[in-house]
Amino acid sequence: MKVLFFNYANYLEIGIPGGIAILSALLKESGHQVRLFDTTFLKPAYYRRSQNAGPAVFKETPYTLEDRVEDDPVVDLKEEFSNILKEFQPDLLAVSAMTTNFDKTLDLLKQVQPDCLVVMGGVHATLEPEEVLRSEVVDMVCIGEGEGALVDLCNALDAGQETRNIPNLWLKRNGNLIQNTLRHFQNLDHIPVPDWSIFDQRHLFRPFEGKVYKGSFITNSRGCPERCTYCVNKVIRKTHRGCGSYFRRQSPQKTINNIKTLKEEYGATWFKFADDTFLLHTHAELETLKDGLNDLSINFGCSVQPTTINKEKVALAKKMGCVAMTVGIESGNQEIRRKILNRRISNQKLENGIRTIIDAGIRVSTFNMIGLPGETRENVFETIKFNKKLGIKAANVYIIYPFPGTEIAEIHKTNYRDADGKMISMGEAARFNLSHMSPAELEGLCKTFNLYLTLPETYWGQIKAAEGQDERSQQIFQELEVLANTFISS
Repeated sequence: MKVLFFNYANYLEIGIPGGIAILSALLKESGHQVRLFDTTFLKPAYYRRSQNAGPAVFKETPYTLEDRVEDDPVVDLKEEFSNILKEFQPDLLAVSAMTTNFDKTLDLLKQVQPDCLVVMGGVHATLEPEEVLRSEVVDMVCIGEGEGALVDLCNALDAGQETRNIPNLWLKRNGNLIQNTLRHFQNLDHIPVPDWSIFDQRHLFRPFEGKVYKGSFITNSRGCPERCTYCVNKVIRKTHRGCGSYFRRQSPQKTINNIKTLKEEYGATWFKFADDTFLLHTHAELETLKDGLNDLSINFGCSVQPTTINKEKVALAKKMGCVAMTVGIESGNQEIRRKILNRRISNQKLENGIRTIIDAGIRVSTFNMIGLPGETRENVFETIKFNKKLGIKAANVYIIYPFPGTEIAEIHKTNYRDADGKMISMGEAARFNLSHMSPAELEGLCKTFNLYLTLPETYWGQIKAAEGQDERSQQIFQELEVLANTFISS
């Protein structure tokens, strides 16, 4: 049985998708042949090497990812996809898609018209299975976790057996929609080590503090105990009611073994835990992780929930190799955070947690959202000033995207498709008009957020002039970027 995975990603949007890597390992264990079509390193004609990428929060490295693709030829995605389909001749095309890349994924599938069964999984297929199955190029969808479903499907197809009753699969059959029940959640200790071999090894490019390491994403838990109004976790938890505990952790020894194997096979020494909250582990679990990871001499970054931060856990994380933590501030206004986002933590507790990480010598970056329902320009500056007060140098900022099924999307009756049926992209999120700011003002604030954060308030008048998209605004923006870099490096 030959299976071709399809991962649509923007050019140079690196990071090995953990789902595909695990599914590949499982299929190989079951004796199936696996290949991958991944668009990450397929250079498009419009690509131009970047000149400036904002304030230089990260130290210069001996070489960049763009250096690694300098000599790659420009290619046509349709032609490349058609070539691998013709060469490999898969029996099954397994596609993963998120809401924001679903249309592009589907468009490419329609262009190549694969002559095999097509199953689509991922977040969007789980949230909107009926929409996905309305496409003539998709035969079935996998809802939720795919480990059991995909292996069962491939084994059945290989043996010439019926596939209509496989749990977690919805499929079209003779004009009818078959909706199978969901299976119990996967035991994370029974999942194999992710198979990174099918990916371009440039995915492992991992710069940090002026050095280049090898590594990528890894997980040791699934789900999230929080119920934020903007997150799909709450929707997926509801969909999977009765399937077991939504939030699950892998045993520390399994995590240690996975990392050990990935280091031995790929030379990986820098990992990013993709879990929603790394410090939710118990002290005993963190102690075991520390003892095992110390021997491997790795570095890693992780995301942490503010409510899980304490000195003891942060100290354990540092001892096991943690060098970077990301904390969700979301909004600097605690009432917006509580009433709009259902993030029930005060600014004082949030500040205490972040300072605990900083005091431990671990680099902190923050996650921030703007364009929130009812938010004003003044509220955005509350978020900027809160980051500034804490001395944050690496702030990730996004305009909120109301994903389908989330509480914010339901309350405000948003539609992720415009009047022409086109998917609104992440870069166009200001079009949802949830805040009291115009799309142009919101995009300008998103563009200049880190300039406001980095430069003294005496420059804020100039930064405001850089918020626009006209030529003069762009020129001011570029000049301020250079200035901001001097403040960061000093």
